[in-house]
Amino acid sequence: MNLEVILLRHGIAENRGNDGTDYNRKLTEEGKMKLKKRLPHLKEIIKYKEQVEIWSSPILRAKETAEILAEALETDKIIYHGFIGEGAFDDFLMTMVKQDQEKTIIVVGHEPALGDWAYELSEKSIMFKKGAAASFQVKLFDNRTPETQDMVEDVEFSWYLTPKEMEKTEQK
Repeated sequence: MNLEVILLRHGIAENRGNDGTDYNRKLTEEGKMKLKKRLPHLKEIIKYKEQVEIWSSPILRAKETAEILAEALETDKIIYHGFIGEGAFDDFLMTMVKQDQEKTIIVVGHEPALGDWAYELSEKSIMFKKGAAASFQVKLFDNRTPETQDMVEDVEFSWYLTPKEMEKTEQK
């Protein structure tokens, strides 16, 4: 079974949350504006347009980014996973391999975890700027179980877009 996994870093956020914590940092108005301008372009380049899920970190700036993305893609399928905010790759991998249909999963998260996950998936070193995205084609073994060591048959790096490059992607 095949999946497209897109890793997307949240948009530009405040330096400090109202309560002084990192967890509650909101997107800035500039960050929201740029995402609203750029994220609709993803709709044209994702592989499984009819089967899209957004997986997001529960941290506020990622949640806000996921909501803007959902609006741009005209979907309401946002699933919040604590492991994304924690950067727990093994939990991400175990959740990913449980998927039972071909789809695009867009993971809205944070650096340095997204860069680490990109390397874990494909041995590509990617530093995600705010609002940047990278796509990977993941082929899962058909006979995978949580007990098997090899659940992922193959991963191919497809593309990486900086925020400005995303804006230049043709929208039909």
